[in-house]
Amino acid sequence: MSSRIRTIVAGATGYSGRELIRLILGHSRLKLVGAFASGSGEPTPLTNIHPHLTGLTGLACLPYDEETIAKLDPGLIFLATPNEFSHEAAGRALETGAVVVDLAGSFRLRDASLYPRYYGFEHERQDLLATAVYGMTELMREHLPGAKLIANPGCYPTSIILPIQPLLAAGMADEALPIICDSKSGVTGAGKTPTATTHFVEVSESFRAYNLFRHRHTPEIAQGLGLPDDARHLIFTPHLLPINRGILSTIYLRLRHGVKRQDIIETWQATFADSPMIRIFAGSQMPEIKFVAGTPYCDLGVVVDEATGAAIVIGAIDNLLKGAASQAMQNANLALGFAEGEGLR
Repeated sequence: MSSRIRTIVAGATGYSGRELIRLILGHSRLKLVGAFASGSGEPTPLTNIHPHLTGLTGLACLPYDEETIAKLDPGLIFLATPNEFSHEAAGRALETGAVVVDLAGSFRLRDASLYPRYYGFEHERQDLLATAVYGMTELMREHLPGAKLIANPGCYPTSIILPIQPLLAAGMADEALPIICDSKSGVTGAGKTPTATTHFVEVSESFRAYNLFRHRHTPEIAQGLGLPDDARHLIFTPHLLPINRGILSTIYLRLRHGVKRQDIIETWQATFADSPMIRIFAGSQMPEIKFVAGTPYCDLGVVVDEATGAAIVIGAIDNLLKGAASQAMQNANLALGFAEGEGLR
């Protein structure tokens, strides 16, 4: 056990924190030495917060304290904390010498001027923005070994950037027309704290769009695709599904003349040949949320109308895993020199 990397989860009370703890406890190269809440309060056994962990850990969840964390001598810190909290905490976490993987949005956008509009706060750590590695694992793999601060991608962007970026890089899309991303998420994507729009009575037996033209993931998607952040190039519409977990993104684009479905399949196969967490649906079956729920995979599918060049691309993930905790683990594995899928199978 002494050879394992000492690992801490901050934000351990949330859904993503719970998934991270579960993955760490099953990881042969990591040792969970601390779990912290992002607020104040009394120490509470993790199993009281997450009964799913009963029999797996005897640790208590402590109020976040930088001195206590430093004394634990961590080699890896996951920040599954609110955006402004991560913005404040990341610098001191890095001072411990640990690899820091931030699951919040605090270091995803390269342009600090976007934070007041989309995240509601002024970004004061442009030095860290300049050094943070954006952890879309399959597309940033060569930049992750040795990285110290990793900005874990958002859940919606993961389901969109992974299928679409290879097509844009290959020049397959007609960029004169906007790419339209119609995405649906389970309610856990809104976090654990209940709100007037996410409790059971409001969500059950309903389906709604929200944050139209102003969702904070829009500039992240544009950045990941190399597109301007405006509706002439990208339209992103998120919806809330009355289910616990999972995201399905239906993406519409026009292809350049002569591009066929098989060309897209082959482009994905070449791009993701060494990506164990990408599954390509090359037949008639399309991805569905139930295929990815509870898994670390991103499933890709596409249908093309060759008469018009219209393409419908499907990306599906579990928002708590490939959209958060398992992608964070992929990134940590590569940063530390481990196999990408360690602890995920």
